[in-house]
Amino acid sequence: MTDNEFAEFYKRNYMTVYRICYIFMKDHAEAEDCTEDTFVKVLTGSFTFENERHERAWLSVAAANLCKDRLKNWWHSKTSPIEDYEKELKTEENDQYGELTGEVMKLPDKLKEVVFLYYYIGYQTDEIATLLKRPASTIRNQMRDARKRLKKALGGEL
Repeated sequence: MTDNEFAEFYKRNYMTVYRICYIFMKDHAEAEDCTEDTFVKVLTGSFTFENERHERAWLSVAAANLCKDRLKNWWHSKTSPIEDYEKELKTEENDQYGELTGEVMKLPDKLKEVVFLYYYIGYQTDEIATLLKRPASTIRNQMRDARKRLKKALGGEL
């Protein structure tokens, strides 16, 4: 991949990867680190993507897996963010993520992944099932469970 090709690839996919990382990490700095690591993985590997949809799918799964690995790390479990996440979400400067995204971030990882891939990235349930290597019926059940939880958390506003 040439420098220009990578620059276009990066511009095209940066926000998608960053959003996935932010959903998992709940911290801007850590989301940036994970986003960077995801793109470094592409740079140092020899990956060939069939089309933009394939590259976005690969990056989505790679970013989610990288974040999960970081969250399992011993060091991460022994540290705490400088600012309390709930306070950070409620400040005017960071209100760009909104109440709904804040509630999505509170979902368990399995539900969070499915909701993010469906609503934020635009995949269909069958595509999500293929990406996550889960049965399509499981994905649909997880979507149902996530919607119920979000509706309850938002006071029936969904």
